Amino acid sequence: MGVFMSRQFHKDLELDGSIKARAWDFLAKLNSNADLTGLDLKKPKNPADPKVRTARVDQQYRAVMFAVSDDTEPTWLLAAIKNHDDAYELAGSLVYEVNPANGAMEVYRPSAVEKTVDTFRTRPTLLDSPQVLPFTPEELIEVGINAEVAAEAVRLTSEDDILSLAVDLPAWQQQVLLDLATGASLDDVRATYGNEKPAAADDPAVAVRLPTSRMEFVYLDTDDELRRMLEGDFAAWRTYLHPTQRSIAYRETYNGPFRLAGGAGTGKTVVALHRTAHLAARGSVLLCAFTRNLAANLRGDLSSLLAPDSAKRAEVLGVDQVVRRVVESVDGHPGQPLDPREENQRWSRAVHEAGVPNDLAPSLTPSFLAGEYRAVVLAQSVATKDAYLKARRTGRGTRLTRVQRTAVWRVFEAFRRDVASDGRTTYDVLSGRAAEILADPELRPLAPSFDHVVVDEGQDLHAGHWRVLRRLVAPGPNDMFLCEDGHQRIYGERLTLGRLGIDTRGRSRRLTLNYRTTRQNLRFAMDVMDRAGVVDLDGDPDTVAGYHSAFDGPSPEVRGFTSDAEQMQFVTETVEQWLSEKVEARSIAVLSRRGTEQDQVRGALERVGVAVEIIDRDGPGDRDAVKLATMHRSKGTEFSAVVVVGAQKGVLPLDFVIDQLPSLEREAGVARERSLFYVACSRARDRLVVTWARTPSPFLPAPH
Repeated sequence: MGVFMSRQFHKDLELDGSIKARAWDFLAKLNSNADLTGLDLKKPKNPADPKVRTARVDQQYRAVMFAVSDDTEPTWLLAAIKNHDDAYELAGSLVYEVNPANGAMEVYRPSAVEKTVDTFRTRPTLLDSPQVLPFTPEELIEVGINAEVAAEAVRLTSEDDILSLAVDLPAWQQQVLLDLATGASLDDVRATYGNEKPAAADDPAVAVRLPTSRMEFVYLDTDDELRRMLEGDFAAWRTYLHPTQRSIAYRETYNGPFRLAGGAGTGKTVVALHRTAHLAARGSVLLCAFTRNLAANLRGDLSSLLAPDSAKRAEVLGVDQVVRRVVESVDGHPGQPLDPREENQRWSRAVHEAGVPNDLAPSLTPSFLAGEYRAVVLAQSVATKDAYLKARRTGRGTRLTRVQRTAVWRVFEAFRRDVASDGRTTYDVLSGRAAEILADPELRPLAPSFDHVVVDEGQDLHAGHWRVLRRLVAPGPNDMFLCEDGHQRIYGERLTLGRLGIDTRGRSRRLTLNYRTTRQNLRFAMDVMDRAGVVDLDGDPDTVAGYHSAFDGPSPEVRGFTSDAEQMQFVTETVEQWLSEKVEARSIAVLSRRGTEQDQVRGALERVGVAVEIIDRDGPGDRDAVKLATMHRSKGTEFSAVVVVGAQKGVLPLDFVIDQLPSLEREAGVARERSLFYVACSRARDRLVVTWARTPSPFLPAPH
């Protein structure tokens, strides 16, 4: 028989996890029991829609559902699951419809829409303020917007009012109004939300498969789908995708590398996961992230999307794990990589041993040399001094004469000898060796290979990484699928993929709708990046213009203190307050630029009995502890409530990091620090608090 299930039904289960097991039992009975024996099917008095019913889940809860077909054995749409009295009240006001403009399934409360519209009708029109929607009501109705809402929407002068007016509409209509308010055209809306090919209104099985319907509904018509849903921890992102996300993730063929850009929280990782699952059904796929803890998060999420056969063909690794695996396949164990402190010491020693002229030596900092090695030597597969003398150094800042380049090459040679002399290595050296192996026709068959490569957080990979990934998969259709956000570039240097043999021009998209955070938090994070010059992996200017969120919340709170002790006291009280308000501990995070503040927060919270967990490279694990993380470790995570602690001068940007950079590289260093603050602030879904002591960071946005 099959059942339709709404996103709201899942939300209800997540809000009260205690009913999940009973709800799934109910679902199994509904799917297998045509006459619904024992489910106490009831019709509320005077319902807004005659197709609505309630059914018993247990003595306390009832499901609200619709008979959405006229068959002798009706197909049921599960709209919600509520306490007994609330279920009857909701059932009386809900209606099920198929929108004639595009065939999308809708469940909503007309009475709530009418009440909101009536409120807006009493508001005077602000004649000297520009209207947000430069359209007629008829044009909005033509793309599927409720007629009463359309008449009022064209009068409004702010995005906030648009969202308030649309709050009770079906979700896709809310998104359409928001898209139009932030610059989309009517043609864009028609293409995205399926107005060009509406489904037959009398066939819900067809309607539910439309991308717009699948934003809010799923059809379970096989025992396997039902089993996977019953066994899974059902997060909404695994099922309900925006039509744009779905069209990108499930497109049959890209004729070469594809690049997906978008700001924090726009769903790039979700698309990458779905794309990986789609490709794994046909061949071997590597899903690659910059760090191991990001890879660990992706591995867990991907497992819930994959069927058993596909799971055998998908692998998730951090990029340095990939590099190491390639080298080990040919050379065996390569030696222990140096940690950052040791590597810096070896670079300094190499400068001394290479006999660098005194006027040049101060400029050859460990940071500069490591960057030069990655951005020039690895990026261009430079193997000899002569090749280095001729190599392009675009974007490197510090200019080098021919004599100075010769001295730098001596430093490279001294560094490599020093590292190899005691059986050690670096990840940069390994990536160079891995690229050599993959380019060698005799060695290549010994190394791993994949049919497809999917990359998340691509902005942080350096040129050596891209050389390896490009050679892991043969050029051709669907070979590489890359996600990036230049505003979150906290590790990588600026580079252009086209120079590394990865041409995505003409095959790229940008996501602008933020699913993670409130509009207030998004605006704060965007203001952090205001006027920052950012380029994407195609070498073009990137921007946060057009990014928008579909939901409201409290404004971010910025608090300054005269001492660290006062700051820690406030952070402790804030976390305790959130816990008292029933915010789950695992959904609370305190993020810091450095370990000093992290240690202070840990001590302060533990003294008042709050359990904490420091997120390491393998990701979080303790479900009952508040999370502590450095800003770097917070990459790829999200939390309901976030405190960003230590946003003060000398820490953001971190003086120690900036001061060691040559003067011509400090601008890029400050940009990475700004991006790091942006990453931290964009982790918050609902509540964001930023604190500082003594003097505020120059990155803090000016108050609106």
